[in-house]
Amino acid sequence: MKSLIVLLLALPVLAWGQGKNPPGTCETEAWMSAPDTLQKARVTLPLFKHYCYSDQSGSYVLYLTEKQDLKYGTETLSSAIEAHLLKIEADKSLSNIASIRDKASAEEAGMEFWSRLTDTSDIDKDGNVGAVIVYRFYNKGDDGLVDRDAFSGRIKIVMFYKGSKVVIRAVTGKLDGQRQTTATENFFALPASVQKNLIKKMEAMYKGDLYGFDNSYKFMPRKSQGN
Repeated sequence: MKSLIVLLLALPVLAWGQGKNPPGTCETEAWMSAPDTLQKARVTLPLFKHYCYSDQSGSYVLYLTEKQDLKYGTETLSSAIEAHLLKIEADKSLSNIASIRDKASAEEAGMEFWSRLTDTSDIDKDGNVGAVIVYRFYNKGDDGLVDRDAFSGRIKIVMFYKGSKVVIRAVTGKLDGQRQTTATENFFALPASVQKNLIKKMEAMYKGDLYGFDNSYKFMPRKSQGN
């Protein structure tokens, strides 16, 4: 897939930090992906990836799930995705901390997580991890396949930070006036170092030809309404 190749090439440029427990460290924990565990955690869509991390507040698992029901040649996208952040208790039970559920519109080709851009690092060095996930919505190309051009479709960056959910939404286009990046109000209450880190991620994705963000305000998003 073109996007996977581009993402792999861009990873050194992005240089997203990793905590002491980088993404993937819980992949060998079989109970994490057991059907009974997922059922109790109310994970209903097929499990795509899961990540573990620990900070001063405890240990956590982040599940990324995708429906994977839309076929375009050799490619598969999803009409719906979900992400679930849960705390791992001492008895291995899971307590829900935050979740997201999203769907592609009928006019779109579908959506997918950019899992290689998942970040579980302590950005502001306060002992707490802010988990960041990225997923993209794709338009249908003129040939009926997926349009993966960097200046097509929309994208969301979601950060789970100290019990809150911060969302950055972006739409793009070939013309400057078609591009717009907005963020929920709580983005602007984040520490300056955390805001700067998220802005740098968008700038790196732009320079790496991953996605055509609006750079009118040096990639700083505008305020949006809702969650």
